[in-house]
Amino acid sequence: MKDKRIDIGVKALIFNEDKFLVMHNKGVEEDLWELPGGRMEFGETAEETLKREMLEETGLAVKPIKLLDTWSLIREDYQIAGIIYLCQFEEGEVRLSDEHDAFKWISTDEESLQMMYDDFKIRMLNWNWDEIRGGNYVYRVR
Repeated sequence: MKDKRIDIGVKALIFNEDKFLVMHNKGVEEDLWELPGGRMEFGETAEETLKREMLEETGLAVKPIKLLDTWSLIREDYQIAGIIYLCQFEEGEVRLSDEHDAFKWISTDEESLQMMYDDFKIRMLNWNWDEIRGGNYVYRVR
């Protein structure tokens, strides 16, 4: 029996005024979106992973501010246990990595959240968005 893999994933919630950044994976035909981020490498903290992945995937330098939630993805041959951080934009301009073919900024309303992968959508539909946006973490991103 082949060993099954368990990874740790870290995702970022970054606001641009009243919208947040989502990414579309290359090769996915459906109009499904995810938060930017990626998998932890050995020896990294979650915050280090988040900063590295954000630079690689989006070109943005961010500062993790607050742990918001967890998420899970379970497939036949692997599993990802993930965490989502609210992040402060520090610098950069959004650009796409080899993993994605599009990005956009979406609203926090229920209709917009329906575009998210189920693994995120299920969690995000229950968030208190007013509380999340209530901090001083909302910045303009180019």
